[in-house]
Amino acid sequence: MLSYEGKVYRPPSEWRSLIVQATVGCSNNTCTFCGMYKEDQFHIKDEKILFKELEDEARAFNGYEKIFIADGDALCLSTDRLLRLMAKLRELFPFCQRIGAYATALDVNRKSHEDLKRLKEAGLGILYIGLETGSNELLKKIKKNMKAEDYLAASEKLHQVGIAQSVTLITGLAGAGQSIQYAQETARVVSQMNPDYVSYLTLMLDEGSELLEDYRQGRFQPAGPDEALEEIYVFLDHFTGKGPCIFRSNHASNYLSLAGTLPEDLDRLKGQILQTTRAGAYKDEAFRRL
Repeated sequence: MLSYEGKVYRPPSEWRSLIVQATVGCSNNTCTFCGMYKEDQFHIKDEKILFKELEDEARAFNGYEKIFIADGDALCLSTDRLLRLMAKLRELFPFCQRIGAYATALDVNRKSHEDLKRLKEAGLGILYIGLETGSNELLKKIKKNMKAEDYLAASEKLHQVGIAQSVTLITGLAGAGQSIQYAQETARVVSQMNPDYVSYLTLMLDEGSELLEDYRQGRFQPAGPDEALEEIYVFLDHFTGKGPCIFRSNHASNYLSLAGTLPEDLDRLKGQILQTTRAGAYKDEAFRRL
């Protein structure tokens, strides 16, 4: 059976997927808001051991329809290594319809068009990309080590080969009284990317993160629910992507769960936000979690 090192994370939409931990940790691992992989020393798992575990797993059950390759940015693996892994997955799990993974914009941009095309043909159907914000100022502040232009270039490369992209955004990254000014920039960048999916999370101060330490030292004050929802409202109000783009804010960290398709549901989604803020009907803090 498959073994896992440390905590393993996956997107909410991959809850029924087989999680294959090909790497441990995150090769970037500098983001100030994230404590997910701070205790893990990044490394690549031994291929022979992993393949043996996959063979054991397939003997127990080979009916998975989706497979997710973990950890934090599995696309950092060489193209040849990814192709060997995906060939093994398709051999052992014949019912698999889609393989997904987390990726950074730098991971995508390091791959050639031909590399990405081969990965698509081998079964890579979706990449989950943490943009977080479209503001270069804020991207630098949270130590993403990437610029909005990197994400735009990566998005274009993925569109060219037909790999779906799911973009994650986070409200409240700049702190109380600061986040709204960046929402318009985020809307501009995401509109240009025109991804297949956009998901909003709300900042939670993760144990082990630099932002949590800043909060404890009085250097960072989190945004409240009104500001978090206003940030999403401003994003929607300035979204100009042609779509269709599946929009979600159903992660457990959010104060309000939203679901729709952009741009057709923009007015309805904004109306839900206004109704919730006027009534103060936010999710209780006790039920918010990562």
